[in-house]
Amino acid sequence: MADYGLKIFDSDGNVTLDVSDKITRLRYSNSVAAGASSSTTLADISGLSSVEISVCTEVDSFPYNKCSHKIERSGTTITWTAQSGTYYNSSGSLIFIFLYT
Repeated sequence: MADYGLKIFDSDGNVTLDVSDKITRLRYSNSVAAGASSSTTLADISGLSSVEISVCTEVDSFPYNKCSHKIERSGTTITWTAQSGTYYNSSGSLIFIFLYT
């Protein structure tokens, strides 16, 4: 097993992302309020591989709720969009952008 990288597990312990054979660094993080949608441009990530992660800031008692923000990358622009509905958590989110090589 590598001593670097990023491995993410779901609540059942299943691996949902494994870049443990890659060198990973946190490039961007932001605390986003519930219901907020916006974007940012990171000019220095052009041509680099990334992983975009949204984490709920509060735990909902309903165990199947999805995080309330969808994250998308297009070129050097990172966009987060508030999601709502029965299966979405109503809290804010922490947004992380990891770069890996």
